[in-house]
Amino acid sequence: MKRVDANIILRYLLADHPEFTERATRIMETESVTISCEVICEVVYVLGGVYEVTRDEISNKLSELVKFENVETADTDVLCCAFGTFAKKNVDFVDALLFAHHHLHGDQVYTFDKKLNRLIGI
Repeated sequence: MKRVDANIILRYLLADHPEFTERATRIMETESVTISCEVICEVVYVLGGVYEVTRDEISNKLSELVKFENVETADTDVLCCAFGTFAKKNVDFVDALLFAHHHLHGDQVYTFDKKLNRLIGI
């Protein structure tokens, strides 16, 4: 199994460092790789918090990325649902993931977070 970290994905998406971008592009477009949910969370955090990328753009870019034929994730449907929720609702990405698990798989979510409880209908 080949895994990529947030730096590879960030260089690929941002194309902001010529040498690293070239290597990241080769990896992301030619290698069969796995991206963990933890890495996706870090990418979302960095894109929004450091680079001030909009929620819509983050969601669109990452939705496309996780659908690449050579990219494997634990649950692409959950991630895509979370990206959509993150783009439309004022919740952080981890809460969007929890909502996606609830919405798609019926998982029970226990939380004291009022926004998340409202989102899941409690």
